[in-house]
Amino acid sequence: MTYLGYDVLELNYNRRGPIEETLDHDFILLDARTGKRYADDHAESPAASRPFIWTADDRAESATMRAFLAARKGRAIPFWFPSYQWDLALAEDCLTAATTLTIEWVRYTQQMFGTTGARRHVAFWTHGVPGSMDYYRIDDADDPGTEVTETLTLDPAAVRDYDAETTVVSFLKLCRLEPDLVVIRYPDGVHAEAEIVVRELPNEAPTEAP
Repeated sequence: MTYLGYDVLELNYNRRGPIEETLDHDFILLDARTGKRYADDHAESPAASRPFIWTADDRAESATMRAFLAARKGRAIPFWFPSYQWDLALAEDCLTAATTLTIEWVRYTQQMFGTTGARRHVAFWTHGVPGSMDYYRIDDADDPGTEVTETLTLDPAAVRDYDAETTVVSFLKLCRLEPDLVVIRYPDGVHAEAEIVVRELPNEAPTEAP
């Protein structure tokens, strides 16, 4: 699958072991030694890095893994990676052709709908039901100040009905591989496994349609 010109890695990865996320945020500390100190940020958003385990159960899945990694050309080619977390929760059902939806209040408008495209892209999928994801860009966000719900504007319009109880809304993150070399291991000649480390590119995610 592709979205806005980049491949999407629809892989609900192996969650064996701890998942550690590292945030790198460069800044310069300005200190005149006679007054207040100030921090000058180099970027609007920190670039998170995290590992995950990709386990392939047969030779066909192993071939898919190798093809995806080869297509990245090391760190050169970005891709979208769903968080596979329930990042936003629908407060009510979203019907086909709707362009707005209501989510439970999480300060999305205030803290996440910023100047970058880092949290403007989402994947809708049904919990417990395998199948393809639907991708959307959030064009606008409104917080009425009730601290109960917020309203988001979607592009494109909803392609099907989404039930509030079972629909998972995960952030789509634009990422690249962190190392140029990824080692694939074959423990028994059939299964394949690799630890993939990805780096999020929050300031490169598009805010508008191409």
